[in-house]
Amino acid sequence: MLKFNFENKSEIIFGCNDELVLAKTLKRFGASKVLICYGGGGGHYLNSILERVKAVLTSESLQFSEFGGIIANPLRGHALKGVEAARESKADFILAIGGGSVIDTAKFIAAGVMNANVWSLFQSGDAAGLETALPLGAVLTIPAAGSEGSSGTVIRDELTGKKYAIMAECLRPKFAFINPAYCTTLPSQQIANGASDILAHLMERYFSPQKNIRVTDKLLAAAMQSVLEIAPTLYKDSKNYDLWSEFCLLGLIAHNGMLDMGRGIQDWACHVIENNFLSGTHNIAHGAGLAIMFPAWLKHVGKMRPAKVLQFAKEVMQASGKTEGAIISDGIARLESFYKTLKLPTTLSEVGIDADDVKKLAADTFPVDITLGGYGQLSFNDIERIITLAK
Repeated sequence: MLKFNFENKSEIIFGCNDELVLAKTLKRFGASKVLICYGGGGGHYLNSILERVKAVLTSESLQFSEFGGIIANPLRGHALKGVEAARESKADFILAIGGGSVIDTAKFIAAGVMNANVWSLFQSGDAAGLETALPLGAVLTIPAAGSEGSSGTVIRDELTGKKYAIMAECLRPKFAFINPAYCTTLPSQQIANGASDILAHLMERYFSPQKNIRVTDKLLAAAMQSVLEIAPTLYKDSKNYDLWSEFCLLGLIAHNGMLDMGRGIQDWACHVIENNFLSGTHNIAHGAGLAIMFPAWLKHVGKMRPAKVLQFAKEVMQASGKTEGAIISDGIARLESFYKTLKLPTTLSEVGIDADDVKKLAADTFPVDITLGGYGQLSFNDIERIITLAK
């Protein structure tokens, strides 16, 4: 295990159904003029949450303005309009009401108000250059990305389709208001995509080459098994508050850093490939793209560097077989079966994407000498092979 410093200053207000607590929390963090950010097409239930939040902010003499219309795989141009809205309203606090896309946009806005060169910082990934941002908080309505408790955010350039990610401590929400009851009207496919994203965050931490990390290996394995157990039932019974409570907690701990401790290098190759060439360029759901990439990645890396893939197959997927190769194959088949239970695609052809087009785009994007990922350590030839396996 490596040396580490761990600190997470996001206050989690979990299970509370009193929006007055939210308003008082905003005041406690110094808010007086709030920009409320939310998505487009949220339907009656989101409108109901918004109206309750606005009513209680008014009752507590908190001024607010609104910035809506945020979409999945959020866009740079729209986020920049949010920066303008925050400046015009002289907002001193950003409040995101939604899931990862809304919270990520709120983070971009918070950074943009304080940094005139915000887009160049995102393009370069210069976290060191991003030292200040307006304070922000989150009201979670879609558990998946874990952005409500993390320092990271992802924004898509609509001109190129490329996604840019940055992690900076100033972007970590001051608080996250997580009421599982807010999730009970989510459609089944959003549940499926969320489960895939949460599972991916856990897997990419799990696949670390670091030694002597049994404690966090076991914690990650237990969290992954919980996703595998809970998601199919929640997919069929979306009104189940108790299941939503566990699912919301899984989304939070999968990405708030507590399971990273001492692990050092992790493997985010699937996220990089998916962000760039599936949800980025083709604008498919991020969770669906991850369900396509992970089985292909496991098939390739399971032959290239089998030890941790074998451990994953045994300890997480409960796979069996007479040989190591057979166990790995069974583990991957079980993972694909899980995705299919949630009606998620596991191949590019299922979502109408041509593997050759993806490989060409990868060739245009990645340098020839690229080394991608922490456990798999992929060359460009490896990336091409994984895309072929995903076709």
